Amino acid sequence: MKPQLEKLALEGRFSYLARHFKRPNFDAPWHYHPEWELTYIIDSSGQRFVGDSIEPFFENDLVLLASNLPHFWRNSDDYYQFPFQKSAEAIVVQFPQSLVDDFFEKVPEFSGIRRLLNEAARGIKFSSQVATMVRDDLLRLPTLPDGERFVAFMHILLMLSHDSSGQLLASQGYQITPDEADTERMKRILEFTLAHFQEDIKLEVIAETAHLTVPAFCRYFKKRTQKTYVDFLQGLRTSHARQLLTSSEMSVAQIGLECGFQNLSHFHQVFKRHTGDSPLQYRLKVQR
Repeated sequence: MKPQLEKLALEGRFSYLARHFKRPNFDAPWHYHPEWELTYIIDSSGQRFVGDSIEPFFENDLVLLASNLPHFWRNSDDYYQFPFQKSAEAIVVQFPQSLVDDFFEKVPEFSGIRRLLNEAARGIKFSSQVATMVRDDLLRLPTLPDGERFVAFMHILLMLSHDSSGQLLASQGYQITPDEADTERMKRILEFTLAHFQEDIKLEVIAETAHLTVPAFCRYFKKRTQKTYVDFLQGLRTSHARQLLTSSEMSVAQIGLECGFQNLSHFHQVFKRHTGDSPLQYRLKVQR
């Protein structure tokens, strides 16, 4: 499988791309690209991967990513079952580093946008309130005439720069290494983990997937993500549990088993460590 460096062709008369996607599911793999990206989820749910961050996503999810930050959005399993009965819909805006260097960095009035872009090195998830505020502007962005299109995008970024409740995604120590061989190795690790996280994954098996010995794999993964593979796996299981607690009527015990936890007490312990709440407390909080 080829390393996933995505190459974008910006249209000649536009300084950035603004596209409206609607398809059965999000099918882009774990990838990176030199362009910056603003993604707004109109409809669908699943798990969002940004650097070493794993979180559930739902509609009205709005995220800004810096250049070369690895990412992908994976829908929940029912989006991939044929015949397709659901759809994944999003607005994706991508702009080049040259726009940052030649415009945002040189206009004094854009100091707020520059601060926003600096924070986006780790990825930013904007608050639901701000995402709702810019929703209509984002929806009409791909269809606006040329000049209005550019001005509308500047207005969106200015509004986002005032969001004091945004959340940084990748950990502070996360290392961005846009190297094709390294990205291919991480892609194999991620794909195997996504396919088998509900099972008991042995370190020997995942190390073999990465073509490394167990000690070398543990060192590699910790250096690359600033966390152990076990922590990463538990984070993925917890993220899936959060999604099921929010969107299904399964019992807490059923969800724990569905997410790969071998017993209920271990599920409670890991979930509370990652979220600060027990599974039941989390479900009640979301319902309120």
